[in-house]
Amino acid sequence: MSQAAIPPAPPPNSEPAARSLKRGLRRAAKAMALRAVAFVVARPRLDGFLRRQLFRFPGLAGRVRAAVARSRRTDWQALPVPAADEADLTDAGRQVLQDLRRAIERSRQP
Repeated sequence: MSQAAIPPAPPPNSEPAARSLKRGLRRAAKAMALRAVAFVVARPRLDGFLRRQLFRFPGLAGRVRAAVARSRRTDWQALPVPAADEADLTDAGRQVLQDLRRAIERSRQP
């Protein structure tokens, strides 16, 4: 009769290394997923197509919706730094800002 082979015990410091490897893999997967979400959201036609396909699978759709909602709150939608002064804007930027201000003023008037 042969005895079952008993695997050797892992070295005493392998657990922290495994944790750091697992953490690194999670970070890499999260970064890739966030880039994919940003790519899809930046392309409305692709976004619409994928949503139609995704809603064929309600269980998966809920998970994806929750993951995207979490990512929208935190990682990939950082607000741009606002310009401190109109002088920092380009000519086209200043024109857009003036147009927006006029539109806001018109909407406030009764």
